[in-house]
Amino acid sequence: MKRKSRPIKNIVLSYFIFGILWILFSDTLAGYMINDLNYYQSFQSIKGIIFIAVTGIFLYFLLKTNLKEITEKEQELYQQAYFDNLTSLPNKRSLYQDLSSKIEHSQNNRVQFSFAIFYLDLSNIDNLTEIRGYTQGSDLIKKIAKILKNDICNDQDCKLYSYNYNKFILVYNNPGKNIVYQEEANKITDIINNLWNRGEIDYYIDLKIGVSTYPDSGRDVETLISAAQLAASKCDTENKEFQIYNHYMFLDKLELENLKRDLRTAIKKEEFELYYQPKLRCSDHKICGLEALIRWQHPDRGMVSPYKFIKLAEETGLIIEIGDWVLEQAFKQLLKWQQKYEDQISLSVNLSPLELYDEHKIKKIKKLQQQYQINKDLLEFEITENVLLDNRGDPLQILKQLKRLGFSIALDDFGIGYSSFSYLSRLPIDTLKIDKSFIDQLNDQKNMILIDSIINLSHKMKLEVIAEGIETADQLKTMSDLNCDQIQGYYFYRPLPLSELKVILAEEFKTTETS
Repeated sequence: MKRKSRPIKNIVLSYFIFGILWILFSDTLAGYMINDLNYYQSFQSIKGIIFIAVTGIFLYFLLKTNLKEITEKEQELYQQAYFDNLTSLPNKRSLYQDLSSKIEHSQNNRVQFSFAIFYLDLSNIDNLTEIRGYTQGSDLIKKIAKILKNDICNDQDCKLYSYNYNKFILVYNNPGKNIVYQEEANKITDIINNLWNRGEIDYYIDLKIGVSTYPDSGRDVETLISAAQLAASKCDTENKEFQIYNHYMFLDKLELENLKRDLRTAIKKEEFELYYQPKLRCSDHKICGLEALIRWQHPDRGMVSPYKFIKLAEETGLIIEIGDWVLEQAFKQLLKWQQKYEDQISLSVNLSPLELYDEHKIKKIKKLQQQYQINKDLLEFEITENVLLDNRGDPLQILKQLKRLGFSIALDDFGIGYSSFSYLSRLPIDTLKIDKSFIDQLNDQKNMILIDSIINLSHKMKLEVIAEGIETADQLKTMSDLNCDQIQGYYFYRPLPLSELKVILAEEFKTTETS
């Protein structure tokens, strides 16, 4: 803008100099050159006309230059306000303005028309930016924007907007039935995926598409966009690339939000309870240990599935507080069993990934050990493979500290993730739990060979092996024949509340259970 203002300064300066010189010298020159008074008066009139003409020319160029600057500035501000700097596409503000106009026109004129919002979430572009830098991520975004504009939104019935860096919104006028939505979503997905398939990019793009429609999904801009975003978020849970919004999605979301709220007070209201699932020796089918499993008895909803609330607890960070509660309850109960059964029963407690990144976890466990003085050999901590894949900290350090304190560690759900025996050799674990998905396929010869190899290699690595999910006599016999150490599953016992477990333990150890 400084360069643009220079012509104005030059014009003003030139006018100022001209005006001063004109005032100072014009009358003097006229006096020397004109002796006739009549001619002198005429000269004064001509001088005034010349001055007015010069002033007019000055004002013309001044205003022309200034107006040009103002116009350019307005255009620049408009571009910044309504268009994305990276892709040059209309931005979020432009989207809201356009949709508001459509809705207002429809409502004021009672025009029956509809439009569809396609919300495109390229969710893993952020990972590319973190790994390879902002430039590569931005270049990919610009490439995708260009493809979407040229190959998808190339007519008046579709308009493309940049919503938020790696997110785009397509607005379709006069959309058809759901099958048309599906066809359009498939077309978008194919175009994006073909970038990878043709080798134009070396980074696979995770695309999720959510669709909402006016007026079915909502009657204002915020509701319509939120509906499309919610539909896109359901792609992960449904394992799909495309979802159309429906009212049940909103109800599910509302239920989850209410559960998050209730989860905060569940401990204070004593709504949690520990259930226990027995583990048995393969050799004599006697109970040798128990796994502590948390249950939530909601006052209004009844028993809430742990698959639902554990995930919520991890998302909200409440798993730390819940895990602390589980640990204290486990220490209390294990002390009672230790005194009652003379170290015949061990107890396993699950640790979530977030708990292993809690820098105070070891201190908490040490404090509980000092308070309850349990036999450390009787307490085992179970972890899952995803703990080892998280990059938020170093879980191995926590596990090694637990080992140094004298506790045992088990790797749960082995086989469903990424663990290998070369990786296991570096882990401070004592027990390997074979996942139920392997047990369910014991009739598959290759699967049998794999399980046999897992057990043999585990034994060579001095690891105990537990088979999860034993539900039939055939499964029990097969795992016994394969020399598995322990078994766990519904064939013997489901997870049991303490009241039912007391009876079973009393019968198992021929005592009268009182604690």
